[in-house]
Amino acid sequence: MPGPIVNNIDCSHSLFKIYATIKAKRAKCPVCEKHSNKIHDRYTRTISDLPVFQNKTTIFLKTRKFKCQNPQCDRKVFSERTPYILRYSRRTRRVSRILDSLSIELTGKMGSTLSEQLLISVSKSTIARMAHEQQLPQIAQPKVLGVDDFAYRKGISYGTVLVDMETSRPIDILPSREGKELKKWLSKYPGVKIVTRDRASSYSSAIDEVCPTYRMPWTGISKVWTQKSKSSSRIKAMNF
Repeated sequence: MPGPIVNNIDCSHSLFKIYATIKAKRAKCPVCEKHSNKIHDRYTRTISDLPVFQNKTTIFLKTRKFKCQNPQCDRKVFSERTPYILRYSRRTRRVSRILDSLSIELTGKMGSTLSEQLLISVSKSTIARMAHEQQLPQIAQPKVLGVDDFAYRKGISYGTVLVDMETSRPIDILPSREGKELKKWLSKYPGVKIVTRDRASSYSSAIDEVCPTYRMPWTGISKVWTQKSKSSSRIKAMNF
């Protein structure tokens, strides 16, 4: 990180301790964006960073608070920032990017276990919270849509998962398995050409109403499989 100045480094018990300060002589107010060089106070931030030579790394960043010198600004005191460390965070951006990936690809417990192996250990609740905080990508118009229900609590409450079958990735989750929720979603994305689904009547009526020109690939497969089964039965009966 080119921003901070390293004042001292201490390595003991498989832990790298880096003592640093921000080299800028002034800071920009996050509200009015006016620079100030009038220091109000100092404090130390404890920040986790990537490991160094298989040693856990902690940065002790001495941070300054500045007084905003703009009399018309609502913010009177603000802390200096660096683009390499998230606001109100105890880890660098590069550590956060790794943990964000773990939170999406793994469960909370598995993500926490792997983070310990990477020497950037966090709890399973932190992994789950990071997964919920991530922004969802914009939904592109799917052409081949998969629709199925799933259980929040089996026998009590259910939802609907929608999958883009061309990429095999979930694109949205509906809070229930009622047809009106699917109908509302399809009204926003009416360009669906092919739908794969189970035989739930609520899904069928919603799709027929919003996308009357859609095709269902499993219908043809079902007919072919039925015809083959009947033919096989006849052949077996004749041979017998």
